[in-house]
Amino acid sequence: MGHFIEKVGQIIPETMPGKEAALKQAKSYMTSRKLHKNELVLHAGAICKKITYVREGCLYMYKDTGEKEEVIEFYLEDMLTSDYVSFIRQEPSVNYIKALEDTEVEEISYEDLHLLYDTEPPIERVGRLITESLYCGIITRMLSYQNDSPEVRYQKLIRQRPALLQRVPQYLIASFLGVTPVGLSKIRKRLHDNG
Repeated sequence: MGHFIEKVGQIIPETMPGKEAALKQAKSYMTSRKLHKNELVLHAGAICKKITYVREGCLYMYKDTGEKEEVIEFYLEDMLTSDYVSFIRQEPSVNYIKALEDTEVEEISYEDLHLLYDTEPPIERVGRLITESLYCGIITRMLSYQNDSPEVRYQKLIRQRPALLQRVPQYLIASFLGVTPVGLSKIRKRLHDNG
């Protein structure tokens, strides 16, 4: 998988003044690390101080209700993760972010990102474009929860993110879809039987 700065470089138009200098400056603020399976990137109650890019592996965000983990999202290669409410507002998170498998990530801190926004217009533009994309994804998912049955949500997951089904345990997929593991098993059986 590529580096985050390479992905950012693909977003910035070639004709934008200062592109190369901005990418070089941004790269100097990125840090890399390896996470072990089940290692937490973020604890509930902590302030999210970094945005994390998944180079290799899988992370997931969840809320611990005391009885179960309510999965909010999965993050595979080339995806960004953060508790964006906590990150933007710099207030304690209510969520956890955990490595589902051994994972390599790149991170940038809140302070460094805002320094880049203030000094490098191409990076600020990329930040806006990424934020717009994330916002659209969140609204799309929210509307799916309001309007689609769990079976339809599962079918969309199969079509849009088939890699999750190969890498994520079924009980976490069930939580992500808002059903019990038994409910997911029934959905899968129904879809199989209906061919």
